[in-house]
Amino acid sequence: MAATNDGAVSEDYGKRTMGTVLEDSSIESKAKINISRYNEILNNANINVTSYNRIILLTGQVPDIESKNQAGLVAEKVRNVRSVHNELEILPVNSIFDSSKDSFLKAKVSTNLLGAKGVDSDRIQVIVANSKVYLMGLVTQEEAKRTIDSVKEVSGLKAIIKVFEYIQNS
Repeated sequence: MAATNDGAVSEDYGKRTMGTVLEDSSIESKAKINISRYNEILNNANINVTSYNRIILLTGQVPDIESKNQAGLVAEKVRNVRSVHNELEILPVNSIFDSSKDSFLKAKVSTNLLGAKGVDSDRIQVIVANSKVYLMGLVTQEEAKRTIDSVKEVSGLKAIIKVFEYIQNS
């Protein structure tokens, strides 16, 4: 770095380091495997695990509150997890139609964020489950507001849930 830069090396606290990206991938894999192996009920449920900056978001459908709580506890035990947002819903597993609808909504939200002024869509992770959009990322309060305003323009969403980690303006 010193050879290519005369000044001080700056940090972009809004972007995850490559190490954190790799660790998030590892956390997701371990949590998925551990949850599915915990018991037969969780193995047959529809549980999605997303990790962003070592924060886990659980989405999907489980048959009862006990299963929801078990999945959350298993996810919390994965090494280096900072916290778990357990958004699992007690519902029958989504049909292919519902999953397709969620994929379409995710594409609409992601496309909207790409064109949104003042939003760095590379720093926002979009998850859609049961027509609810979950937004994860490292953002300032102002970036979060612009992101939410952009997502509100997308029709067909039941709710917008922020799972942002807030940083200071750089």
